[in-house]
Amino acid sequence: MDITNLDNDFNIYNMKYLKRFNESVDKSNIEEIKQTIKDILLPISDMGYEISVTDDVDFNGELTGIIIRVVGYTDAPLKMNDEVKDEFIRMKDYLESLGINSVKVLYVKQPTPSSQIEVDFDEFIGIDFSHYPLNSSKLRNLIFVAKVN
Repeated sequence: MDITNLDNDFNIYNMKYLKRFNESVDKSNIEEIKQTIKDILLPISDMGYEISVTDDVDFNGELTGIIIRVVGYTDAPLKMNDEVKDEFIRMKDYLESLGINSVKVLYVKQPTPSSQIEVDFDEFIGIDFSHYPLNSSKLRNLIFVAKVN
């Protein structure tokens, strides 16, 4: 081995044995993932909302997704603002790091509690709630559904 290429040879040698780290979602780590989501959304919990993170399983008991309930119908409405959106974006970034790219948002705006709206996460985050009347910027029910591939 040529001493002048020692650094290159070392890097090439190590690269052959490095494996790409890609955490995936399965039953072995789902509890840790759910706890991490709750930790990420802790600022919203501190506002008085109980974050619920549950498994979404099919009829065979296979994990198909994660359901994150932020605000229920019985909770005080959540006012959407930039700080709240930032916490949701942090959650989405974490889910993407796990390989979850499909996140739907189900929500109901304060004045019309009978009509639930379903949109993709990016569309939801793009809504400028500051232009809505005061009560319309509050959400009565807010659920994120993350589909596991």
